[in-house]
Amino acid sequence: MKAYFYRITTLTCIGLLMINTGTKAQDALEKRVDALEKIVKRLPTISGLINLRYQDLYYQESALRSGNWNTFDIRRARLDFKGNFSAFDYRLQLELAGSPKVLDAYLVWKALPCLNVQAGEFKVPFSLENPYSPTALETIDNSLIISRMVGYNDFAGVNANGRDIGLAVNGGFLERNGSPVITYNIGIFNGSGINTTDNNKAKDFSGILTVNPLNGVTLSGSYYHGALPPQAGDSYRRRRVGFGARYADDRWLFRGEYIAGKTRSQRSEGYYLVGAYNICNGLQALLKHEYLKQNMDVDNSGLAYYTIGGNYSPVKNLRLMLNYSYRVTGDATETLYLSAQIMVSF
Repeated sequence: MKAYFYRITTLTCIGLLMINTGTKAQDALEKRVDALEKIVKRLPTISGLINLRYQDLYYQESALRSGNWNTFDIRRARLDFKGNFSAFDYRLQLELAGSPKVLDAYLVWKALPCLNVQAGEFKVPFSLENPYSPTALETIDNSLIISRMVGYNDFAGVNANGRDIGLAVNGGFLERNGSPVITYNIGIFNGSGINTTDNNKAKDFSGILTVNPLNGVTLSGSYYHGALPPQAGDSYRRRRVGFGARYADDRWLFRGEYIAGKTRSQRSEGYYLVGAYNICNGLQALLKHEYLKQNMDVDNSGLAYYTIGGNYSPVKNLRLMLNYSYRVTGDATETLYLSAQIMVSF
């Protein structure tokens, strides 16, 4: 009986020991998995896009018929790295098409629910359209006033995809349905574009304030004040002011902006109006009108564009775009412009 008792006791102890050992092993495994998950969470997510474009430009004037041309090009090939740690977000976006360059390289400190601090290279806070990514913009090309007055192919000589190097603060107030009614974004920048040091002794200021009074409705006001390298006998100021409005729901989109400014002594102004309708199953039709007075002191410096187009997304991450534009310059030169674009994102 005593031997039997010892045997039972021994087996019970061995069983308890095995259970305890298994529990410790399981705990150790869970700790390793948790540590690995923390490391993976800190790794950046990788995305990107590839953009193939076709363009066909045809001059209506008989004297310019030799200007008929058409071409394919790789417009964009981008890699985008995003991540976060603690109260910070970061991003690095590279453009590999053409001459490789850094488009975005910034760090965001989420200091308060209504206050973020952003430092590095990023989109300048000006206008409703400039923050749009290529995957969200309705037309293949940016609006004229955005291209010429917001740092894409700017009158100031800045060709920087609407970006610059600087420091900004942004945030929102008065939430309704999970979104802020009022948002702000203001910053100081070099004013010289991407991957470039400042070319004068002054810093540029830019800011935008948006108000969302109703669901789907956005109103905005933007201001830019900066400097250019001094030239003898000429102003070196670069100023812009803009006002915009947008309405969007599940079917309709309407957006328009007016921007006026001065680049040295040249005064310019313009606007765009775009309307789009989601027909069905990823198919969207659009109309757009744009006008830019390049130099308000020169009578024939106006440009007017009229565009009809459509976008189609048959599957996720694939976007097909087609635009047809009738363009008229101030000297009555007429141009027909056809462009098509395939965009694949991942």
